[in-house]
Amino acid sequence: MNVKSGWAIGIFAVLLAACSTQEASMSESRQQPDNSLMQVITGEVWYRERIALPPGAKVIVTLEDQSRADAPATVLTDYTYVVDGKAPPYPFRLVYDPSAIDERMTYGLRARILKDDKLIFTSTEHIDPFAGEPGEPVRIMVSASQAR
Repeated sequence: MNVKSGWAIGIFAVLLAACSTQEASMSESRQQPDNSLMQVITGEVWYRERIALPPGAKVIVTLEDQSRADAPATVLTDYTYVVDGKAPPYPFRLVYDPSAIDERMTYGLRARILKDDKLIFTSTEHIDPFAGEPGEPVRIMVSASQAR
């Protein structure tokens, strides 16, 4: 093998490595969502009853596709807040991908308060997360569960 062949093989190897590195980084960027495009729904959950929640109670807020009346809602994202002795209102922050939202569908927020997977409070009204001004906090009132 002469010197020119060695150089050609070396240059070819460097170019091949550069192409595979560029291809790998392109495939990684396709697989990971662009967090700069994510949207946020913020708000608070509250109840009227003058009672303290038991230690370990959790507030769970979900953004759901509620379009199909005869089927369970599809949860797009959720947020869990452990109460640990705090009084209401309880804050929430739902991060979602706006490309997953179809204007033809019906979306809603659901809030529940659970202790050891037992329902204590739940929201009972439809809450449209996109009805107000963008970025405006949403207030969700929950009512005592009949199963308490």
